[in-house]
Amino acid sequence: CTMGKREAVAASDPALDALQKELVAVKAKHAQAKVVKAKPGEPNFPFPIKVHVPIPAPPAASAFDVSTIQLTLTVSGRECAPDNIDADVAPSDEIPAAVAEAVSASLQETWRTQLAKAREAGGPPAWLLVQTTDFVHAKFPILLQLRPECVETYQGCDDQGATLRRFMLTEPPAPAEEAAESDSGSDEESGEGEEDEEAQAFWEEQERRKAEAARLKAIKDAQEAEARRQEVERLREKGVDVDGEKRASRKEQEEQRNRKRGQGNRLSKTAPRASKFAGDGSALARGEEEKKKNKASGKK
Repeated sequence: CTMGKREAVAASDPALDALQKELVAVKAKHAQAKVVKAKPGEPNFPFPIKVHVPIPAPPAASAFDVSTIQLTLTVSGRECAPDNIDADVAPSDEIPAAVAEAVSASLQETWRTQLAKAREAGGPPAWLLVQTTDFVHAKFPILLQLRPECVETYQGCDDQGATLRRFMLTEPPAPAEEAAESDSGSDEESGEGEEDEEAQAFWEEQERRKAEAARLKAIKDAQEAEARRQEVERLREKGVDVDGEKRASRKEQEEQRNRKRGQGNRLSKTAPRASKFAGDGSALARGEEEKKKNKASGKK
């Protein structure tokens, strides 16, 4: 019964149906992802819906002492709108609070901007959950540098013992003087500008791939349709009946039933003609007896 209600709600609410499908897609792509919904009975059940997704560091971020970004995507309402979504990165031993706050703000702005663009473009509702997790994975090292003053460099070693430069994240240093604060602010703005450009390029590439996939699918469908048409023509030239038996329409079926109606039924109200009596002493019985006697005496 509960499943039936959920299916009925999803069928009547395209945005909720799209959200359920994207949640399944996120869990399929990220095995450790966890979805947490509001408890039944709460005012806005099942919202808010929180998706906790640990994003592992890609090879491009191997020089950073950060193994995972703990990402949380929150949907707070049924309407697929920018105001109903929030992105948050949890601070950890590897990611200081200042860096986590900067990454959260950047991701939230990027996610909301892309969702607004998707709405303006029309089409079915899209929450962009998987795309946002893909963005975090693709831009992992850039996101970690949104607060340049929190990135420290040191000399480390790789698995083969070779010396290489590595990066670790720390809390921002306390400002010594006003000039230092001004320089730090300039660096931060520069880092944010770089991230904005990277974000824009990422989403443009996503749109390009989507359009290219749609174009290739249209070409493939057209080629398959043409191949089927040519095959049908080839079979017809060989005399093969490819159309099959034509099925009668409802009107034709009704006419056939009307023509058959009454067949095998007596239409006259008079009684059937009486049969001749064929019992002992009847003409038929005497005739049969006479034939037997003649056969016995050899007469024809």
